[in-house]
Amino acid sequence: MKTKLLIAAVVLSIGIQANAAISVDRTMSQEYLQNNGYSKQVYDTVNVSRSRALGEEYYSSEELKIKNSKAPVRWWHKFHAYFDPAIDDYSFYHHDNNPEPRATDL
Repeated sequence: MKTKLLIAAVVLSIGIQANAAISVDRTMSQEYLQNNGYSKQVYDTVNVSRSRALGEEYYSSEELKIKNSKAPVRWWHKFHAYFDPAIDDYSFYHHDNNPEPRATDL
């Protein structure tokens, strides 16, 4: 009797459709990433990867804040980022893969 019930359950479950499919675009949305416990930095990294694949420019909210600030603030941020390696200067996001070394690679 148990084997017949088990076989019937397997046969019935084979026909059930899995309606839990999520599109790739939805998994890269900010809402989806935040609801699944990811930080805003992960969302920015996902958008950078997607923008690189599409050949578009992407600027994070922190980078836009610095980019839209006044010239002395931008200079101070670059100066501070040069001497303090812990400060993010966003060169990783917009790095050009050129095999020839330059002074900016230091």
